[in-house]
Amino acid sequence: MTGSNWPAGFAAAVHAVLVRHRPPSETDAALEQLSTELVAALEQGELSLPLTAERRAVARSSGWLTGEAAPLMVEGERIGWRRWLTAMQAVVDQLLERASRPVPVSRSGAVPDLPRGLNHEQRQAVLAPDHLSVVLLSGGPGTGKTSTVVEMLQRARARHPDLRIGLAAPTGKASRRLADAVRPRCPDLPCSTLHRWLEASSAGFRRNRSRPLELDLLVIDEMSMLDLALMQALLEALPSGCRLILVGDPAQLPPVGSGAVWHRLQDPDVRDRFGPAAVQLMHVYRNRGALAQLASRLREDGLEGFAQELDGLPPAANVLHRREPLQRLPLALRKSWPSRLERLAQLASGLEMMQEADLEEASQPLLRELEHDLVLCPRRQGRWSLEDVHRTLLGAAGVQDPWSWPVGLPVICGSNQPELGLANGDLGVKLGLGEGSCLLFRVLGADGSVVVRRLHPARLQRLEPAVALTIHRAQGSEADCVTVLWPHSLQSDPLDRHASRLLYTAITRARDTLELITPD
Repeated sequence: MTGSNWPAGFAAAVHAVLVRHRPPSETDAALEQLSTELVAALEQGELSLPLTAERRAVARSSGWLTGEAAPLMVEGERIGWRRWLTAMQAVVDQLLERASRPVPVSRSGAVPDLPRGLNHEQRQAVLAPDHLSVVLLSGGPGTGKTSTVVEMLQRARARHPDLRIGLAAPTGKASRRLADAVRPRCPDLPCSTLHRWLEASSAGFRRNRSRPLELDLLVIDEMSMLDLALMQALLEALPSGCRLILVGDPAQLPPVGSGAVWHRLQDPDVRDRFGPAAVQLMHVYRNRGALAQLASRLREDGLEGFAQELDGLPPAANVLHRREPLQRLPLALRKSWPSRLERLAQLASGLEMMQEADLEEASQPLLRELEHDLVLCPRRQGRWSLEDVHRTLLGAAGVQDPWSWPVGLPVICGSNQPELGLANGDLGVKLGLGEGSCLLFRVLGADGSVVVRRLHPARLQRLEPAVALTIHRAQGSEADCVTVLWPHSLQSDPLDRHASRLLYTAITRARDTLELITPD
């Protein structure tokens, strides 16, 4: 469903290295095929594959399951690389060990009453940090995860007034959304990306076991985006007494990096070991109409159930399913783009010359409009891809040259640049033309606050237009109106778990309305 992120021939090279270092009892095409499938699974964030009879026979005959240094490992009814599975299990064990640690006695003695209106699961979550050092809070969109976290934080601060609390998420967009949601009730809590908390650099992370984070409680949102390597680095940098509140939706896509930590923590056998520390919110509070129905059906029944639900929607539903020829970019998008760009350009007019003191307030209508519409593609190349959208709507030259981009064009930062307060995936807008060109972004200030800033295009290491985003890039984002270009038949592979998660992640970016376009 997605293009390869690793070089061609990478899987073959991995297999060749393994064969040299651990010569198999039998070398044949079946073993190389198994290696290739396992590398492909890693690329999708999966550490293992279902253990079929054929895979079991191939692995056994190779000798790659024997001994502590064996490359492969069987875990239940799945098979995977021993190195990755062992590392994942070590992370789970560390979290379980943390969860067993006692929580400090309340320093204030104050025990605030629970607010009215919380359901049973929310009450369980709000009370959990009183006596648990790790809390896993899971739930789909609209189930009140963020509002529950706010209540958890307010209760923790009332009981421990001097508690050092930090807020984090894997991406800049997700961390800013978390900050926007929490700060009206908890205005002074620092919020940033995990990379920034860990002080990432070209040499690694500056925060580690010898220089741990100075925190008593850390909340991490959008856990589905957190990969194994980043989770390992975080656990290395956490002081022994730091409590964790981990929040996420297990139905979303696994992380781009290998090792879907949140999905592993949501496995029933692992969740059960956390006992009352694992809380799942089920009740949907946000009235999202057909969006909620479709998300629920896709999560529970996959693509087949989703397609049936989609076909049965009434005409007045807040989801529109449109079929268009795959040979060209959908007509609806080609017609709507000029008017959207015109709206953005009007709101951007004059901001490139405005005084810094007035920029924050004056730019808010533009930034709100930027988050009103979102176009999503499952892949970067091919029909109805990111490349197809940008080449069709901007022209080949426009895609390459930021100086020729029109005023109001949405842009995306493609690298982490903490010195500018930017993270990979941050969205901005093009201002001005020619020599007066600049970019408007919401960035993280040195104190962790979010500020609006103009930046010269040359200061960004990697910059792309963002008329559309890949679904992976859109994780952690939301928009009022979302258009999904889905170049695959909904019936093509109803059991494809990755496709289901990809589409689920896409449709749950919509707050109000969704337009799903599929081939006719």
